[in-house]
Amino acid sequence: MSICVSVEEMTNAAAFVETVLAAQEPVFVMKDGREAIVSMSPEAYESLLRKATRARLYDVADCGLNDVQTGRTANAKIIIANLRLRVAYLD
Repeated sequence: MSICVSVEEMTNAAAFVETVLAAQEPVFVMKDGREAIVSMSPEAYESLLRKATRARLYDVADCGLNDVQTGRTANAKIIIANLRLRVAYLD
């Protein structure tokens, strides 16, 4: 269940920080009945970043596996040789 506080409750910064640090999840700050900002502990933020990074890594791996399964691959030795030819041409 989400924790929601009104923007007026942020006037006591120390109490608000304690609320955020005690929460095991993000705290939503409401203004005019709508979510205005989201606050979370540093640990919760780091955990969220790790999960997002892991999800992006899985997406990249899935794309690579899909490329292999559909035959969208190339021989690395040929690609490197072609790149070396292009670099030599530019020199």
